Order: sequence, then structure tokens, then C-alpha cells
Amino acid sequence: MKKNSKKAILSITLMLLLVLTANIALADTNTNEVDVSLEKILYERTENPEDWLRFIEGQSDNTLGKWLPLMIKNLVSSDDTLAKNVIDVTYMTVTNGYDWGPAINKVVLDMGTTVDSKTIDPKAFKVYSIRTFKDLDFATFSYAANASDHKVLRDVVKAYTSDATGNKTTNGQFVTLEFEVAPSMSESSPFNYNLLSGLNEYVETSYEISVVPGSKLADLVGKRLTFMPTSMANKTGDIKPFSDKFVQNQPFELDKVALKYASYTPVKQNEDKTPLIIWLHGAGEGGTDTTIAVLGNNVTNLIKTEVQSYFGTNGAYVLVPQTPTMWMDYNGEKVYTNAVENTDGHSYYEKALMALIEQFVADHQDIDTNRIYIGGCSNGGYMTVKMVLDHPDYFAAAYPAAEAYSATWLTKERIDAIKNFPIWLTHAQNDPIVKISEGEVVNFTNFVPKLDAKGNFIPLDDFSNALYNRLVAVGNENVYYSLFDKVVDTSGKYLGADGKPYEYMGHWSWIYTLNNECVKTINGKETTLFKWLSEQTK
Repeated sequence: MKKNSKKAILSITLMLLLVLTANIALADTNTNEVDVSLEKILYERTENPEDWLRFIEGQSDNTLGKWLPLMIKNLVSSDDTLAKNVIDVTYMTVTNGYDWGPAINKVVLDMGTTVDSKTIDPKAFKVYSIRTFKDLDFATFSYAANASDHKVLRDVVKAYTSDATGNKTTNGQFVTLEFEVAPSMSESSPFNYNLLSGLNEYVETSYEISVVPGSKLADLVGKRLTFMPTSMANKTGDIKPFSDKFVQNQPFELDKVALKYASYTPVKQNEDKTPLIIWLHGAGEGGTDTTIAVLGNNVTNLIKTEVQSYFGTNGAYVLVPQTPTMWMDYNGEKVYTNAVENTDGHSYYEKALMALIEQFVADHQDIDTNRIYIGGCSNGGYMTVKMVLDHPDYFAAAYPAAEAYSATWLTKERIDAIKNFPIWLTHAQNDPIVKISEGEVVNFTNFVPKLDAKGNFIPLDDFSNALYNRLVAVGNENVYYSLFDKVVDTSGKYLGADGKPYEYMGHWSWIYTLNNECVKTINGKETTLFKWLSEQTK
């Protein structure tokens, strides 16, 4: 408790003692109950209501505690000019996609009254993120029976009046609080990775927001404002500014094989045919909620201006199918194809996926069937390669990242089928999951490379390496390979503990793909991946 708070409590306690004899008869009828009226008085007429509530609770077992609530009601000034307006507040969280996945970077408070924007200060608010989920016991490698709260203080970096979705305004009844986000700040994430299922899952997320004592927050007539700390009960929803532009959780089924999909329809400017971009998620984004597939790998970048502008005046459709397990599923029961002998790369979901794509194209007659592009990461990279190998005449080009299609399945016949097919691969040398270089994997995610005498990575003949080399060997002149040593933040916003750009796990090379940071010199011109992709046609 702050020193000034202690002084205030001691001062008023002395006042209480002075009138103790006049009120001792009331002691038997008061039992330290903090009712709604007392809370309202404390928030209206004191600067430290939470300190007072803690103080009263601490006196619950002694004589003082029996009459303290009543005495506070009697002693606090009834002068309305000194009182703050205690308002009822609700809030919505705002979730955006980032390189590492989704993060809650804002909350939008509905104050229920017009707020004077000049009185808003980021320091006026104390905010805790509360994420509720079951903890993993690493000793037994099992999850706890009950969920527990993970409460972390979040720094408010900006505060301003806004509209209901968080866009800044001059004045208004909504106040938006912005927070710092970073790859290492799990307190900002609405996800938790389930190590047993291998899936990202939403956690129950709430925010405890309160007004810091002494805040000048006021309405347009100068009346000071405050509110009681918020909880899950005050939360009315979550805004996903770019994910919400997709139509989510659309069902599709073929022969009892069920998929879901999200889709984005561009705002058309004319009647020209419109390309289609397909993205296939990684294993962690499987399930039955397509918002996880859209936000897990920051697929929202595909609908932003930078990418869309390459595909003409109308932009491009975006289709994001989702499997309930993973694409590399042998039998629909989460048995990995590469864990079974003689599977020849089989996927339980291939027929259903192809039927879904064909149905989507049929339902959207304005899609240019000569410009259908397919890509994906990791497990989705595997499925991208498989779809191209099995349907080479359907797609115009492919852009797999960290693809997991084993070299043992790359038969001569399959390579010959795509010897002229346009494909742009992306991978990182230090990928610990889909390994393309010699080295040791430590603690699942940390890859320690084995280098040759010149300090170079030693390549393995598998996955992206194998596919690229075999295509080059058969004369494919439209195959490109963006091979990075590691995956690091290139925005300049995020640093590691060493002060250098934050380094992600080496498997996450799709960050470069979706940020359009894969660049090659083609026909004498520097060309990005998505510019190249947009130029491909059957």
C-alpha cells in the first residue's frame, strides 16, 4: 500500500475512534459486510477505494471491523460536488495477427457517457490480463484437473476516445487502451498451445481494468469519472479487425469426411475474373475453429493491401480450409502418414480438400480458373506439394513454406509431372521440425547445426532441398528457393535478451513468406514472392 494511502487510513481511523463511544451500540448489528452502497461511496468519494476495501477486509475478525463499514458511511462527506461519477463499464478485446500468432493489443471500454478526451492519460488505468487454462505438469506430462488464472499486469502505452471498434475520435463514450505486444509476451495471447493434442486452443481471457487513484478522467461537463474493476462479467466480446473480414467456420463434407473453411471475398471494382489464393495451415492450427487457422500463421496478411494490390484491380479471393486433425493424417485418426510404412505420402483428407476447392470455385463464377494459387506451411506445405503433384493441371503456381513432403515419396513420375510447374519454396537452415540440415535438436525447438570446414550448413537431401534439387535437375526454369539461415524479426520492433533482432524458432520460415520478404532477381528485376505469384497463369 502506498504511504499516502496509509496516512489517509490512519487519519480516518483516528476519526472513527473519536466517535467510537457514540456508536458502540451499533457494533452488534454490523458484521463487516461490504455492500453495494458502501462500495459506491468508496468509489465516489475516496481516492483509494481498493485500499479501503482491503483495509476493511483486514479488520473482519476484530471489534473495529464490526462497526467500520457503518462509520465510513456516516463520516464520508455527502457533498455531491466532491463526488465522482461511478459508471457502469463494459469492454471488448481487440485481437490482431502478428508474425508469432494472435495477440490482444487493445481493449475498448464502453463508458456509457461521453468522455473528455483531454482528461485521458495512459497512466490513469491499471490493467491486468487474466488467462484461464489448465497447467501442464511436466513431471507427469498431464494437464491439471482444473483451470487456473494467470494474471499479469499489462502496460498501457496509449489511451484515447474512439468509436466502438477502437478507431480514434475527438470525444465519445468509448475509450481505447493500447498495449505493448511482443513474441515473448504470452500474457497478450488468446491462444495456449496444447502439448498433448499438438493444437493451438483458445483460453478464457478477461481483463481487470481499474482507474488509478487521483486520475483526472472526466466527462464533458467536468464531472470526474471512475468505475469498479472489470472482470469477465463486463466483457461483451472480441473484435478481430482482419480475421472478421473472412467468413469463418463454413462447413464442407465429402463421404463423411468433414472440413471447415474460411473465405475472403475482395471488393470488386469491375467484372474482370479474379484470382484465388489458397492457404493450408500447419498442424497446430487444425481443429474446428477457422479463426485459429487464419490467425495462427498471420494469414490475414493475404487480404491486406500489400499482397492484394499485386492481383489486379479486384484483388484476389482467399480460401483457408481447415482439417479437424492435420493434413498429414493417414486415416483420419491423427496417425501421421510418415509414421506408417508404405503410405506413399497418403492423406486421408486429400479428396475432401480437392472437392472443397472445386466447390468453392464453382460457387464463385468470377474466379479465374487459370490463376488458382496454393500454398501453406509445414503440414500445410506437405499438403501443398501433394496437391500439386496429384493435380498439376489444376493450379497455376504454389508457394509452400517449411514443407514436410518426404523425399522418399518424390518418385521420378511425380517430378516429371511438375517439371514445368511454377513453385517458390521457403525454408530455414536451422528448422528443428522439418530438418533440411545436419545438426542436433535440443529441447524440441533449439537446433544446433553441424557445420562443414568452411562454417557452412551441411544440407540434407529431403523436403524443400530435395524437391528444389530434383526440379532443377529436370530443367524446371520457374522454381525458386528462399533459403534462410534462421528466422528473425525484420521489423525492428522486437529484440531478444541480447539486444539483437528477436529470433523465432527456425521452423517458422512462413513468417518470411506471409510478410512477402522472399525476394529473387528474375529476368534482371528484383521480384517478391507475391509479385511473382500474381504473374503466374496456366
